[in-house]
Amino acid sequence: MRYTNYIFDLYATLIDIHTDQNPIDFWRRIAAIMDAYGAVYEPTELRTRYRQLIHENEVSLANELGTEFPEIELGDVFKELLLSSPVSRNDGIWGDPREWSGEVLDRWCSAFAYAFRVISRIKFELYPDTIALLEGLRREGKHVYLLSNAQSLFTRPEMEELGLTQYFEDIFISSDYGMKKPETRFMRELLMKHQLDLSESVMIGNEMRSDIVMAGSCGVNAILVNHDGYTAADIEAGFEEALEAAPRERSEEISLDVCPDLLSVLQI
Repeated sequence: MRYTNYIFDLYATLIDIHTDQNPIDFWRRIAAIMDAYGAVYEPTELRTRYRQLIHENEVSLANELGTEFPEIELGDVFKELLLSSPVSRNDGIWGDPREWSGEVLDRWCSAFAYAFRVISRIKFELYPDTIALLEGLRREGKHVYLLSNAQSLFTRPEMEELGLTQYFEDIFISSDYGMKKPETRFMRELLMKHQLDLSESVMIGNEMRSDIVMAGSCGVNAILVNHDGYTAADIEAGFEEALEAAPRERSEEISLDVCPDLLSVLQI
């Protein structure tokens, strides 16, 4: 194994997940939860307002941070939905939410976010070799990090649920940093915090642009776990893009390995 530092993507790399927030039945269930806490919405109205708030917050954050790839904190959206509903009641199960303390509001947000996520999930499980791979890296004394486009409100509970947290020396979730892959500043936060040697580090992910090209632009080699069925032509084009984006001093060193499954990573 030629690397010391292994930086992993999470969803569709280590966790096999599919969510769907489009069906109106999903929004009926979410509206019912909102109603229980005193915020009254019609399901379609709630869906529209949710999407509107996400867009507004993304535009604002992109301008603030100067990034094409903002990652907002969805907790702010959930709180705004609760506190600015078109019809409000003061007889919710915790009383009038407009009178809650900040601590109570945060506690509600965590509980609501968990329900929101679970209701949206259609598939949620580890890939068969996820634990074997992570345990294999630990046995070899490798350093293992997570760099994920995700929401902390969703992801940290999901990692605990699946027993993944213990395997990572540090966890970087995009909502905590206001930006997401392929924004190179996000990956550089991890590289700089841990003073990682680029030549001894590798990014492992399933997505060509957000994982492979981004890694190349930071001067880091990559391993594509081809869960998404990229063709040879797709992979070649993505690798060329990664080479073009690489820093000049690293451009001749950048490599890409392709694995059909997770255990194959241990052979590289």
